[in-house]
Amino acid sequence: MKPILFALLLLLAAPLAAEPAAALHPGEREAQRLLSAPEPDWVAIRAAFAEAAEAGSPTAMAYLGWIHEMGHGVEVSHPLAVIWYTRAVEAGADHLALKLAWLHLAGQPSVQDRALAERWFQAALAQGDPNAPVAYASVLLGEARQGREVERVGEAHELLRAAHAAGHEVAVFFLAGLYIEGVGEIAPDARKALEYTRIGAEQGHPQMQGWLAWIYHEGRGTEADPIEAAKWALLGTAGGDPEAHRLLSQLRETLSEAQMGQARDRARAWAEP
Repeated sequence: MKPILFALLLLLAAPLAAEPAAALHPGEREAQRLLSAPEPDWVAIRAAFAEAAEAGSPTAMAYLGWIHEMGHGVEVSHPLAVIWYTRAVEAGADHLALKLAWLHLAGQPSVQDRALAERWFQAALAQGDPNAPVAYASVLLGEARQGREVERVGEAHELLRAAHAAGHEVAVFFLAGLYIEGVGEIAPDARKALEYTRIGAEQGHPQMQGWLAWIYHEGRGTEADPIEAAKWALLGTAGGDPEAHRLLSQLRETLSEAQMGQARDRARAWAEP
């Protein structure tokens, strides 16, 4: 039941900010038109965005970073992506600070630089990027689990608590995993693990539904409840979680058909709108 850190998924937070059409440079309008074609002409798109970028458009700069990051019509080049994303941030696209942090942390070897990643994570936090606290906390936790800077677990914990209080749903995933396993100064806490895992499970996260199934199966932080365990195992399995599926296979061997029927009824009642 060890949590799988999926901090890199936060990288998918919209990297590009659209500008009002009236404010777009003509080159950018042309690039946007070309992007909508069934088979985009990437040479022409790059040229149009470059024209707009040289005129000062941070969105055009961001698109050029994206083109080089993803390899649209060119070889993937994280160094060029970093150059363009940095120019975009300097031109006012503050939301790209987190993108730069991830590239310096986990991009191509030529751009990996933990100190620069730290700088951009801190910039994203200072700018109030709503994804930054969970993203940065996940990095600190991942490093602590590898035995690096374990003393910063408390910092990660506070970032996650603040993010959860602000309504960031992903925060409960990391809080639950932290209390299930315990890292550094944060000891395992079955009751807190149950609290946060239940929140994530109720939000419909299949992996956390699998965690909750195991918690009820083993009676950690609560009384063991095989029917409730089967309910959450059914839900987690439906969502594709392998650990939920593994537990469900075990429970089908030990529970009666009547008990499995109760579990199915509970799962159905939970899933109904």
